[in-house]
Amino acid sequence: MDALASYHGLKFDYSQTYSQGEADALAVENGYLINGTHLACYLSHLRAYRRIVEENIQTALILEDDVDMELDLKDRHAAIISQLYRQYGVDWDMLFVGHCTSDANEPGLVRPHTRESDGRLVVGSDERNRYLARNLTLYEAEYPMCLHAYAVSRECARRLAVVLEERLRTVGQDIDLVLAIGVEFGMSTVLGTSPPYMVQVGRQELSSDLTQLRDGDTAQRLFSSTLYKLGLRRSDPRSLAPYMDWQWFTAK
Repeated sequence: MDALASYHGLKFDYSQTYSQGEADALAVENGYLINGTHLACYLSHLRAYRRIVEENIQTALILEDDVDMELDLKDRHAAIISQLYRQYGVDWDMLFVGHCTSDANEPGLVRPHTRESDGRLVVGSDERNRYLARNLTLYEAEYPMCLHAYAVSRECARRLAVVLEERLRTVGQDIDLVLAIGVEFGMSTVLGTSPPYMVQVGRQELSSDLTQLRDGDTAQRLFSSTLYKLGLRRSDPRSLAPYMDWQWFTAK
């Protein structure tokens, strides 16, 4: 994260996370229905929401520490923020600048077809190239997944701090699933970006020390990776699929 901050001229305010041991102890003490690393992640985001409320932060960008970013991050983010306030003003709850699966509301989605020779899902090269060349777009998300890079308003954080605490004892699902289901039923105004310009490097359970990063199942495509340019990724994510559930996108 320090390398990303230095390259892009950003200042990150680091928040203390929960260890798996701490999460397991809290699960027993409070009757939570999940534990381990899943609860640790849940509680870390919940802590961030409470801090946003307590410190009266009007909007905050929350990043997990396994992210990579486009080299032209600032230009892309400025374009999205311009669209955001032009179309919604302050009437929005969450903005996913990173998401790990495709969303039915994303403009210009491509659909695979089944190849007769081997029954594999594939997409034509023209469709693939058209999709990769799409303009950066803001859209209303239907079912956003993964919490590695998103912005949240103070009012939304206030609501989430209450609702998510209660659902730890009644629902027992990972936090991104809880939020996605809430969005699906219209609980919030949640927006996404296409393409996402912050992605996960690999599995969330991996150590996020930049000297130990390796590509994993959750790694996603970037047009021009900051970490790769800095020599902190061993392979260029430009060749990866855009989303975790689009492995057919790069099938040969």
